Amino acid sequence: MNKNDLTTKTQELIAQVEEKFPAGVEIEFKEPKKVGYLRHDQAQHYLHGGKLKVDVYDQTDPDYTVAHELLHFLLMLDKTPQVAFNLTTGDTNKDHKFMLAGIDLYDTVLHTKVYAKQRKLGFVDERIEKLYLKGVLAILKPEPKGKRDEWMVLRTVTLLDALVFFADDLAQVLPELEKNYPLSLAAAQKLYAIMTEKSLKTAFEVRRGVVRLWKSFDKQLSEWNLLPMHLNDFITITPVLSERQLRLEASALFEFYHTPWQENLTFKSAYVGRFKVDGQNSFILPDLGEKPAEKFKELYAMPVTKLLATLGVDYLLR
Repeated sequence: MNKNDLTTKTQELIAQVEEKFPAGVEIEFKEPKKVGYLRHDQAQHYLHGGKLKVDVYDQTDPDYTVAHELLHFLLMLDKTPQVAFNLTTGDTNKDHKFMLAGIDLYDTVLHTKVYAKQRKLGFVDERIEKLYLKGVLAILKPEPKGKRDEWMVLRTVTLLDALVFFADDLAQVLPELEKNYPLSLAAAQKLYAIMTEKSLKTAFEVRRGVVRLWKSFDKQLSEWNLLPMHLNDFITITPVLSERQLRLEASALFEFYHTPWQENLTFKSAYVGRFKVDGQNSFILPDLGEKPAEKFKELYAMPVTKLLATLGVDYLLR
């Protein structure tokens, strides 16, 4: 299969992307397999040689899968806050778990837009809904009766995304999900209510939604007597600031926090720039040398716009 085998509506979406991103879109079908269900790890997109590259690893429904990746890319072009992983706990396995949970929750917030757009463009119908549900059931073992196990995190994150996907027609899937995953589904429903309590339309609202979801997820882990992941500290997300905030002194908006983790390129002690309003990791400070207190004083006194420029931190305007 190649790019030309995709349907007309997918070709039109590719053309829409190329209007906004003239460097072009390259789609490569890596494997001919069809597992018979849909999951979002069946493709990925990234920039390569200046072009947008979409790698497809499963052809159960290539049009749905390619469209999903393209719509995520369009969101990025549309000034959506981005996440970055700049820290390490010193344990590769733990880092991987934190990254997977954090990015899945972030993507779920974005899916409130992506799934709605896929439905509007005709990429989701009853057949796709069945393939999506089949994907959920394929990767999630039923819960052991009346108790928790090591799969609670994966179940909860996956079911939260399913609630977003089936938001307008939950009645068709809830009975089966409640039967197989009662505890995880209850947690996912609680997180969904928190995530959707406020609008998720603007860049500011998306960032706020992600930050609140990460915090609520950690709270849920604690309620289950599991160790929290501290995703709000571990993951950096693009700050979204007003013109007025950019003129303030840095000390009014940010606090510099010495994290127990290390910067993951130099493996040196790391300081996080936390947004004071919600405590979210907004940037990582470089090595401050032997006199960090003096450097802190200098950085805190800068206008926010100068601080971010000095550190090379991208931001979005409200």
